[in-house]
Amino acid sequence: MEIGTAPRHLKIDRGTFGDAFGHDPIAIDHELIDHPLLTLDALGDLADTLPPDEVEHNVGDVPDIVSGGEGVERSNMPPGEIARTIETNGLWMVLKRIERVPEYKQLLDEALDEVEPFVADREGGMTQREGFVFLSAPNSTTPSHTDPEHNILLQIRGWKEMTVGRFPDERTRQLELEDHVAGGHRNVDWKPVDPQVFRLDPGNAVYVPPHAPHMVKNGDTGSVSLSVTWRTPEIERVARVSSINARMRRLGLEPKAPGSRPGADRVKAGVSKTIGRLRRRG
Repeated sequence: MEIGTAPRHLKIDRGTFGDAFGHDPIAIDHELIDHPLLTLDALGDLADTLPPDEVEHNVGDVPDIVSGGEGVERSNMPPGEIARTIETNGLWMVLKRIERVPEYKQLLDEALDEVEPFVADREGGMTQREGFVFLSAPNSTTPSHTDPEHNILLQIRGWKEMTVGRFPDERTRQLELEDHVAGGHRNVDWKPVDPQVFRLDPGNAVYVPPHAPHMVKNGDTGSVSLSVTWRTPEIERVARVSSINARMRRLGLEPKAPGSRPGADRVKAGVSKTIGRLRRRG
């Protein structure tokens, strides 16, 4: 397909999206519900193609709060079979970094190419594009958690309710960021505060800002959702500052949150980048 001829997939209002960017969830619509790469058979083939470490699955009937992902029963079914039988198998599955497969990379790029003009001058621009597909049996739950990327979740099949909120307080947010960069689990042990509930039917989508606490309740049918995500230099800067803050906290210090002291943040980010380079060389 020649440049400039890709189909339009997302319906985004520049002003509304610009106002919400980085801090508030907003509803969006899309036109991907009939895409041939997003049928259950196609996703079954994708699940069998991806490396095992890019496929996560477990039972779908779990509590709203699952701290650290502990105690969740896994499945022994082959990934492709899970995808093809998601209507009846009682499971939840995510296919990670689908851009490893060329056809799905093209789909991801087509969608995010539509978003990029809106964010090119925000937070340093769009980097590290990644795609994820979520398949959920009827009445499944995705527990309360956070993710580090800008995310647009597009509902393809079935329906669900996504609850997006905030951290209980700034200290909890800071500790969660530090735990994440140290390799902690995405799940949190509290529900989102000041929640907004988005009902997602096929053709609906929601933008979720980085680290916004959220949880998902699936409807009474099997569900397929496509998540198109990206990061920015600002996200990476905050991660580097949080990494140094985590080291300081282990020494008994009480570091300031990212953004509190821009000068100190620059120093911390530089030190973190140097540590990363030394580790790669070693």
